[in-house]
Amino acid sequence: MVTVDRDLVFRLRALERLTQEAFGKKIGVSGAMISDIERGMKSVSRTLAIRIVAEFGLTPESAQKLRELPA
Repeated sequence: MVTVDRDLVFRLRALERLTQEAFGKKIGVSGAMISDIERGMKSVSRTLAIRIVAEFGLTPESAQKLRELPA
């Protein structure tokens, strides 16, 4: 199981070089929602986490590698 939190969203978006708007579009939410998640104003729902994992092919191992990258 991959835990998707604001840090992982931020790191994944940076790695993919996507704007908040483009990242949101890929997973079916607004750029404002991604901004709120990254700022800790909203949490990642289970449904949204599933979309992120599916869209970007995340595994527990790849998520861990993302978390180990410098911020």
